[in-house]
Amino acid sequence: MSKQRKHHQLLFEIGQNFAVPEDLTDQEEALPVDKNAPALKKLTRKVASFPDLNHFQFNHTDTLLVSCAWHQFITKGNSQIDPLDLLARIYGHRSAGLDHLDALVSLIERNVFYSEKKRIHANVGTQSFLSQTHGEKKVSVLKSTLLEYDLMFHRFFIRSIMGEEEDVQEKFKIPYKNNKEYLSDWFQYLEKLDECRYHEFHNNKIDSELEETAANDLLKVLEWRDRVLSRTKVTEEVFPLQDVIDEYQLDETEATILVYLVKEDMEGNNTDNDDILRLISRNQHEMYQNREYLTLDSKLVKTGLIEVSEFAFFRSKGTEIRIAPDIVRHIIMKLPVNDQDRLQQILKGESLFTILEPKQTFGELIIPSDMKKVIHSAIGQYERNVDNVLNDWGLFDSSMEVVGKAKKQLEPGLLMLFYGPPGTGKTFAAGAIAKALGKQLLVTDVSKVQSMWVGESEKNVRRIFTLFERVARRVQNPPVLLLNEADQFLTRRLKDTGSSVDVMFNSLQNLFLEAFEKLRGVLIATTNMKENLDTAFSRRFHLKLEFPFPESTERKKLWKLHLPVSIPGAKYIDVETIAEQFRLTGGQIAIIVRNAAAEAVNRKGSDRILKQTDLIKYCEIEAVSMFDNPYQKIGFEA
Repeated sequence: MSKQRKHHQLLFEIGQNFAVPEDLTDQEEALPVDKNAPALKKLTRKVASFPDLNHFQFNHTDTLLVSCAWHQFITKGNSQIDPLDLLARIYGHRSAGLDHLDALVSLIERNVFYSEKKRIHANVGTQSFLSQTHGEKKVSVLKSTLLEYDLMFHRFFIRSIMGEEEDVQEKFKIPYKNNKEYLSDWFQYLEKLDECRYHEFHNNKIDSELEETAANDLLKVLEWRDRVLSRTKVTEEVFPLQDVIDEYQLDETEATILVYLVKEDMEGNNTDNDDILRLISRNQHEMYQNREYLTLDSKLVKTGLIEVSEFAFFRSKGTEIRIAPDIVRHIIMKLPVNDQDRLQQILKGESLFTILEPKQTFGELIIPSDMKKVIHSAIGQYERNVDNVLNDWGLFDSSMEVVGKAKKQLEPGLLMLFYGPPGTGKTFAAGAIAKALGKQLLVTDVSKVQSMWVGESEKNVRRIFTLFERVARRVQNPPVLLLNEADQFLTRRLKDTGSSVDVMFNSLQNLFLEAFEKLRGVLIATTNMKENLDTAFSRRFHLKLEFPFPESTERKKLWKLHLPVSIPGAKYIDVETIAEQFRLTGGQIAIIVRNAAAEAVNRKGSDRILKQTDLIKYCEIEAVSMFDNPYQKIGFEA
């Protein structure tokens, strides 16, 4: 048996003698244990002889109290120990324990215990838990406070029990180099805490292996916590996170919640109440108690540090917790990460999105001139944040509907709907708009949203907008969101016949409508079918533009755009004649040029050039294939 196991196993063995039987009713009292029994005396002397515990100077009573607490800590998975309950196990009942509070005071002074809420602090490197008075008055103050709060094992005692002798304060006296390193240590602490909580919630057996696992898990958590505190203390620079913790006087649990939300925001994850409660609680009872940290009256919410919002999910409601936008930006602003890296980080592993760096410009966008003017005007309004002015004029509220005081305006909202036949330039225009705004294009095909599994489609819809909102808060220059092929969800709602299909479809539409209402930033939706557009969606878009089939003048420009002079033979092509003869879209022209050029490549020698006949051949093929196009026509226009 290792020295570490020997230490805490012996404490566990002693404490087992004072365990309360599981079948004991409220009316019954457990038979008192003879605390002076020779066997117990022998065991306590053995504990007192351990070199690692010499500095605690345990007497017989001290050892019994510590052993009872250790047994409860291991078996119940509960670090919070009621002082009177602990004393009652030794002295028979709670009232008798009142006469022996001095024993617990002494153990606190020796850094064996500290209070749960940190109103009583262990006297190591922090504010003393003792009153700044002296003598009998000091003890009496502590004793009265002790009855109001639970005890927890001090980290230094646990280190001693586990055989950890190094002084963490000395080991971690290295200042932080930057904010990234500081946050990285915080996140490591969260990972260790999460591992600890997992074992606490899932270990139901009592054996030496699990006992040691529980103790080691807790030790790792405390070591990483000490690492953060120690290195922060010797770092001259005050990082934004620490600045927030100090400014709002957050306790350890509140700080842990805040850091966890920062981490989840950076990783692009959704967070609800249970996620947080599982992290800050050791069992179901603590989860219930800790709900006070997430109520609307809690400090974190009332100060605007975190935001609470409700969401609808397939006829059920849930609550999402997130860190306030201005707070997360303040905390991470010193990270040496550019927008591209942050975007990649948030969307890592996401199949719903494709990130594009638009190359097309407005000069290359071939649409009627009046349409260009309308788009230019919309972009100008967005760039000048006209929404804020309209809000000042009392036209609408542009703030996000969230709980909390930190309602910082992120960006104005600009929602555009582009409709028209395939290939008429809707997606190209979206890229040109993103390019003009100096933004990336975040593309999702709405067809990917649908799933055969109940609830999955709704989850995907929420995921799209949750991630986009997170991106908008995390990067300095948020991308343009493009919803391609939005036909199926923008169409008229089905009459609710009670079928699961109707319910799901209408539920999806409600999610889209709600998301459009709250969205900040630039969103462009494309559809091929204007006729079936639901009026509820029509009202949500600031700008609705039809992309018609290009006229002759525009078709000539499209041919010149898609037919680079670098192609052998291109300069001999009569694009004006082809443009007049075939009524095609820009998308079709691009396909035709590629197919004709590919055929030319397969020829040999001097014949390996693009010919007029090649283009005409594929124009005819493309025109014939337009079976669903009312404009299909071969030949010259009348």
